[in-house]
Formats: sequence, C-alpha cells, structure tokens
Amino acid sequence: MTLHLTVTRQGTNRTENRDITGSAHNTGVYLYVIADGTSKLGSSELARTLAQHVLTSFSRVHPSDISCPDKTLELTLISLNEVRSTLCSNYPVASTSYLVLLVHGQTAISIHAGDCCLGRIEEDLSVNWLSPPHCVLNWKGDQSHDHIASSPARKTLWNCMSYRRPHEPHIQSLQTIPDTKWILATDGFWAELSTEKQLNAIASQSLDDCPSEDDITFMLLQP
Repeated sequence: MTLHLTVTRQGTNRTENRDITGSAHNTGVYLYVIADGTSKLGSSELARTLAQHVLTSFSRVHPSDISCPDKTLELTLISLNEVRSTLCSNYPVASTSYLVLLVHGQTAISIHAGDCCLGRIEEDLSVNWLSPPHCVLNWKGDQSHDHIASSPARKTLWNCMSYRRPHEPHIQSLQTIPDTKWILATDGFWAELSTEKQLNAIASQSLDDCPSEDDITFMLLQP
C-alpha cells in the first residue's frame, strides 16, 4: 500500500495551515503520519515536530528491527513517547491530534490520539471511518462520525499529544484487503465537509471547491 496523493487546503480564518503530513519507507514497511495542531500557541510547531521525529526515527531503524508488525509497533510507540517526554516541553501549552499508520505486509496498524481519522474507501466511494475521534462527545467511543460532526462539542478533545496530558494513544490492527483504498484525514475533512463534498474531493483529488474555516487535509493510499 503506497501513498497515492496528499491534498491540503488552509482554512479561511487561519493565518497558517496547521495540518502536517509525511511518509517514510523502510525495507518493505511503510509509515504514514497526519497531524493537526490546535489553536493553542506552538501547536503547529508541535505537529511538525511530532511528524518529523516519528518519520526520522522510523527511517533510521535497522531492517532487522522491523521484521514483524509487533516490533515495528513497539519502536513507533517508543518514538511517540519520546515526543511526549522530551519534545513537548518546548511547547508547554500546545496540543495536536495525530494519526500514524504502519503498513507491514498484510497488516495495517493505526495509532492515534485526537480527531485525525483513518477510513476505508468502499466500492461506491463512500468512506467507512474506522478511528473513534477522541472528543468529549465520544468519550465512550460509541458515537458515529456523522453525529459527532454535527455537534460543537466535537472541538473539545479528551486525548491528544500535549505536554499537559499523559500519552494514551488508541491502537488498532487491521488486515489489508487487496485493491482497497484508504484515507487519512484531519477533522477539517470528515467533520467540516458534507458527505457529498468528501466524495467529490476524493473523486476529483482536489479541495478547490471546499472552502472551510478549518484546515482540510487528506491522504489517499492504494495498493
């Protein structure tokens, strides 16, 4: 599964795009990351620092140390914990959502904190969102993305990467299905855009017709 494209658009009321993406490859294993800095001071820098540290750490791992999915997951969690323990202190009030996707053969492992989400694109181009957003409205993890998107409460996160919070990512292991396309997206995509606009953006591979106050970013992966 390889990166097909990344599309991003700065929000209409933003002075900068705080969405960050990146990818890396190491001996047949792929790592993708998407992060969304909040409005708090330094959050854009924290999102960028997180992505850069995780990607650089992964790229430097010796091939023998990522010979199985469990080992790759362990090393990725170590690099994320290093962000929390040694780098977050440089941005004491900042916070960022993130999602990391590891693709190791037929196994995909997502690691996320916050409201960046992983989805599977079905045959009709609809998106089956697989990651539970970590907002107060969804503290039980049982609310649909459509319901969450319609509520102002979704903006308040109970879990993210921050110096002021413990690091408690949600980990999910999935078996990849041949010919399946995947999407990684910030909440600007799955929550701010209507389903119709999401489908149009995926089909056109563009956000030109999708103005939004929030930054919007999505990454498409395909076999």
